[in-house]
Amino acid sequence: MIKASVILAVAFCAAGLFRRRSAAERHIFWTAAIGSAALLPLLAPFLPPWQPELVGRVASVLPAISQTAAPQVSAYGTEVVVHAEGIEPARSLANLLLGTWFAGAVIAILILIAAVFRLRSVAAGARCVTDARWTTMAVDLSRSLGLKRTVRILESDQASMPVTWGFFRPQVLLPASAADWSDERLRVVLAHELAHVYRFDWLVQFLAEIVRAVYWFNPLFWIASSRLHRESEQACDDAVVTLGVDGRDYATHLLELARSLRVSDRRWVPALAMARRPDLERRVVAIVDFTLSRRAVTRRRMIAVMISAFCLAVPLAAMRAPARQAAPAIRRARIGELPVASETPGSVQTPPEVAVYNAPPLYSDEARRRGIEGTVTAEVQVDASGRVSGLRVVRGLGFGLDQNALLAVRDWQFRPGTRNGSPVEMTTHVGVEFDLRNEELNELIANDMAHRVGLDVSPPRIIYRVEPQYSDSAKSEQITGAVVLDLMVREDGVPNVLRVVRSLRSDLDENAINALEQWRLSPAMKDGMPVKVRVNVEVHFNLR
Repeated sequence: MIKASVILAVAFCAAGLFRRRSAAERHIFWTAAIGSAALLPLLAPFLPPWQPELVGRVASVLPAISQTAAPQVSAYGTEVVVHAEGIEPARSLANLLLGTWFAGAVIAILILIAAVFRLRSVAAGARCVTDARWTTMAVDLSRSLGLKRTVRILESDQASMPVTWGFFRPQVLLPASAADWSDERLRVVLAHELAHVYRFDWLVQFLAEIVRAVYWFNPLFWIASSRLHRESEQACDDAVVTLGVDGRDYATHLLELARSLRVSDRRWVPALAMARRPDLERRVVAIVDFTLSRRAVTRRRMIAVMISAFCLAVPLAAMRAPARQAAPAIRRARIGELPVASETPGSVQTPPEVAVYNAPPLYSDEARRRGIEGTVTAEVQVDASGRVSGLRVVRGLGFGLDQNALLAVRDWQFRPGTRNGSPVEMTTHVGVEFDLRNEELNELIANDMAHRVGLDVSPPRIIYRVEPQYSDSAKSEQITGAVVLDLMVREDGVPNVLRVVRSLRSDLDENAINALEQWRLSPAMKDGMPVKVRVNVEVHFNLR
């Protein structure tokens, strides 16, 4: 979406450079711009990622869970279910926007399909022209334009504007009044419509309409599609004048046709009408301006432009920006377990600091549902090398947020505390804030950290497993239920628990996490290469 918009925005800025160019050249320019923007999502899955530092992250939303594996029952009263094809869905604005886009695109495509069938019904009700005057003139004009395809000339009973459509079987529809036209008017109308066929304008415009239907929410695609249509009409006007037709006479015919014939009011008509009123004045001015360039675009130049556009689209499609790291609220507390500066004269200490936030704190389903917000205070012991050697919750929020805070802090990188300039082991307090306003951003950042299992990504397989332990206190209190964990499996098959999706009890949550982090799996594979994936794991604790 962003990259496609950038391409079109650059095209609009560069369009001024083509002001003195011919309409045919401007048409191929807009064709290349729309084509490049449309190719980006089609090329991206097949290209290796390219991650320039200066480009912002494009957020994506992982789909919901599909099917699950069969439960595996252990001797400890637990069972583990791995959801290998996705993660639990986050109820977010992104899902709503995605559904709105999909519904709009489907409606737009259906309208376009209905218009195609309507056009076919019009063609079925029209008569094929057999008048020698028309057919002879069409053959002569085709030869002058270099058109070698067979074009079917139809006559309608309605007073409709001359239109052209079709790719494999191009057709030109003329109104019933065409039988009374002079040879000169018939010649300019047929020349204009056959120029559309020669230039493949209907195919280009129809594909642009499909792209516009998919990007219906983006005004840049609507404007670009309108520009494309306008330039195609003017390019065909130039082709008519190039055949030797006087520009003033041609403009007169165009205005009389616009006054005497009607154009369908429907916005989605997949045919090229000769004299649509919105662009008529601009076209007439261009027709009588003998200083304008009317140069046609050769097939060789057209192919060169399309190859250039493709070469531009490939690096843009491969562009992947590194995910931005979340910055949870960190509260430094007074250092404990060590003498403070006032107790040790001449001693200067600095507490440990967070250097890199490798993982954002994520919400559990229950905490999100209850609207829990606040700060989990964790006591963190950081050794002299910056590694977390001890971690526990001092003040928590419950509902799985305590464990999720510990999971996030455990993966952060710390700068060790110092005493008199030398790194030493210290213990400090860290506040991890949970704010529903930041929850969606944190979820998107976590999504960017890994792929999902699908048609092009094979799931990981369990090689070694450790069964979760049922704590004695939980057994005595007859606590049963399931802990759902969000797990990321790295390229080497080592699992990393990202969050507790659904909490049961803090000790059982911890036992489930400790067991799963000892598992070893074969890595997920994409295009023959190991990749990170996110999966859900359900750990069921049942009394037997």
